[in-house]
Amino acid sequence: MEITLSAIKADVGSIGGHTRPSDEMLHTVGEHLQQKIQSGLIIDGTVTYTGDDIAIIFSHQHGINNEAIHIGFAWQAFLAATKVAQAQGNYGAGQDLLVDAPSGNVRGAGPGVAEITFELNPTGGYRPAESFMIFAGDKCAPGAYNLPLYLAFADPMHNSGLLLNPKMHLGYTFTIIDMDHKSESGDRLIHLDVPERAWDIAALLQNPDRYAILAIHSRYQPHEQVVSVAATRLHNIAGKYTGKDDPIAIVRNQGIFPAPEEIIEPYATINQIISGDARGSHNMPQLPVAINTAVTGPYCHPIISAIGFSINDTGHFASRYVDFFAGTAWDYARYTSQRRAAEIRRQGFFGAAMAQQTEIAYTGLAETLQKLNNEFKTEQS
Repeated sequence: MEITLSAIKADVGSIGGHTRPSDEMLHTVGEHLQQKIQSGLIIDGTVTYTGDDIAIIFSHQHGINNEAIHIGFAWQAFLAATKVAQAQGNYGAGQDLLVDAPSGNVRGAGPGVAEITFELNPTGGYRPAESFMIFAGDKCAPGAYNLPLYLAFADPMHNSGLLLNPKMHLGYTFTIIDMDHKSESGDRLIHLDVPERAWDIAALLQNPDRYAILAIHSRYQPHEQVVSVAATRLHNIAGKYTGKDDPIAIVRNQGIFPAPEEIIEPYATINQIISGDARGSHNMPQLPVAINTAVTGPYCHPIISAIGFSINDTGHFASRYVDFFAGTAWDYARYTSQRRAAEIRRQGFFGAAMAQQTEIAYTGLAETLQKLNNEFKTEQS
């Protein structure tokens, strides 16, 4: 049975600022989901939120980029939630719906999309059980997954399974997207293998505001995709700052793929600093949080959630999940993140505390700098 997992996420309004969507908004999206399940378009699914973003996680048999799935369901669900947000006076109603009428699918229209198609219980027998994780970020750029995924799939210092599991030892193929490339003819992509091209991959991923992991495939079974990331720059679509990109990712696990504990390890030990935060223009450490967590901390700390599911042979999964970042084991990581954040914020708007110039170029600061540039004169000093 071939199945597609889809995770589509958007900010279409939140209570009291950029905090969380209202219960009524979530209920509206959930109603749309249930209607499509009852109609047979969708097999199973659930609705969650991370910060001010609503995520729809669901299974179906229509492949990736399907119009009925993207436009007939997800887009309509987000439009309905936007109407609720408008009626309630919520902040940023419809913020991530950047076009009036998307064509074919919602990629490039604002919402973040991660999708993977695979065979359930293949005859080869190497996937007798199918499990997967959903990572959702808020107040962060799409390159936020670059370092954690690189460490989990290319660095045995963080994932000993790369040494211990012969099927993982063969490595993985990274698909990396150049997010600055804008063309109607398609995306600018490169496919690189680890371990052979690990340093070349690192050379690209160290710039997470331009390059991002889009997908990862197994080399033991090259047709098996293990990772899908929503790598979309909203300012490239809108031509201005409209909110941070807030990526979502699907990561399959176990067997020929890393185990959950190997995938989440970098979030405990590295606590990476990424661009995002308040107004999308600062550098701050990520904060691992439980699913359905509102943004209420100082300076919109970039947050990341991670939940896991097991999917049965009919494509159902939503009634049971595990919340990887909810437990007390993550209290120290949260403390470390907040302590690092406080140190960075002491530096205010100077130097490394602010995002790269390419990020700031979409804010009001660019207009100020342009005006000042016109006042400069060449003089003898």
